[in-house]
Amino acid sequence: MLIIMVGPSGVGKNAVIDLLKKRNPKLCSMKTVTTRKKRKVETGPYIFVSEKEFADKIKKGEFFEYENVHANLMYGTLLSTLEEVKTSKQNFIKDIDVHGAIKIQKYLGRKICKTIFLDAPDDVLYTRLKNRGESEEMIKIRMSRYEMERKLKKHFDFIVENIDLEKTVKSIEDFIGTENLT
Repeated sequence: MLIIMVGPSGVGKNAVIDLLKKRNPKLCSMKTVTTRKKRKVETGPYIFVSEKEFADKIKKGEFFEYENVHANLMYGTLLSTLEEVKTSKQNFIKDIDVHGAIKIQKYLGRKICKTIFLDAPDDVLYTRLKNRGESEEMIKIRMSRYEMERKLKKHFDFIVENIDLEKTVKSIEDFIGTENLT
């Protein structure tokens, strides 16, 4: 199974994933390829590459999906990782943008792929982005996607407001079923 976390920047996708993995140690992160720079405190399962390396992977047809998400920051899912999900007995979790999530769920099917939309009020999201060191310019760029992302909420299997991390993770475990997280 693949569990996909989506939601606006600053909503806490990686914090939720980290706690789910801590409480369910057999849950594996699925890698994302990105051109963004590594943050000072990086918890996500990213493969950091240059813009040229990313473009080379596109030319070679290595991506199932990719997108320019924020100000020329590219993110992509390797086709090889999706094939691993289809053949593995492991359960995986991934943080991705809304368009990629919809495309992956169509490819894998709802039986194999569960999608979760995390949300929070804009003021909470702004504070989280500021606290992780984002510039005012990057915060504006990231927040400019919020309306578009929220319009797509209806396409996801489960929607939860992430204000309290423990409560959010518990509600996701209840939705997925802890027996499916191992």
